Amino acid sequence: MLIAGVWISLLLYIISWISSLFISSLGNLKAKGLPLCFDIFGMRIAWLIHTLSLLVFLLIESTWPNSFVSDILSITAWGTMVVVLIFPKSMPSLLNATFLRLFAILLLGLSLIISKYNSGSDLIFANYTWYYEVLLVMHIIILLASYVMLGVACVASIIFIFQVQHLKAKNPSSISSRLPSLGTLDRLSWEGTVWGFFALSVGIMIGILINKNDQSILANLRFGFSIGSWFVFAILLLFRQMKIIRSHWTSLWPIFGFSLALVSLIVEILRL
Repeated sequence: MLIAGVWISLLLYIISWISSLFISSLGNLKAKGLPLCFDIFGMRIAWLIHTLSLLVFLLIESTWPNSFVSDILSITAWGTMVVVLIFPKSMPSLLNATFLRLFAILLLGLSLIISKYNSGSDLIFANYTWYYEVLLVMHIIILLASYVMLGVACVASIIFIFQVQHLKAKNPSSISSRLPSLGTLDRLSWEGTVWGFFALSVGIMIGILINKNDQSILANLRFGFSIGSWFVFAILLLFRQMKIIRSHWTSLWPIFGFSLALVSLIVEILRL
């Protein structure tokens, strides 16, 4: 029953987040009515359900260290939504409400997946120490944060290329006029690359520390794609700092690097 409450809150988080994406593209206030209602009230109701379910679960059903990882991920997702609710308009561009809500959704979804595979069976974490548990939580949170920030850089780069092509063709459309300026997109791509690369580096290092000598094909693929993504962003940062990379190539590197990171994430999900 408690898990059902968390699943409901996750579903409402997703619906409210999707609704928020459509608000900026709608013109008048009347057209924004239903999406705005889903965005604000859906998020608040989801947070309330999440709060009650999490509190009761921690008091009654939580059994540490077996449920430590899933509990901490859920608590982190809850805390992220608290930040969104308290400071909805006063956050910097890279850490605005849209990206933080996506981060919280990923954390809560992963928490539910881990809880499903770990509940009642002790198959995943029963024989591991608290040292391993804490590092594993840090590894998951930091890597998810890096994927979100690198994803921001990727999306900003895609929109940047789209805007440049329309400007070159001298064919402005209603869609391009609503998109951010080239300067804003370039700043988002750069900030997402810098902070995403830093988080990815820390996440990979922690992953190496807690590696249990897993030599399976999926584990090797995951590590290979992660390292490949790290090298792409490392070269991009180096070349951009040295100013030896052409401007039109700068937008392609984050797309390629994030694609590798996304494949690594998919492989990791397949390993669960």
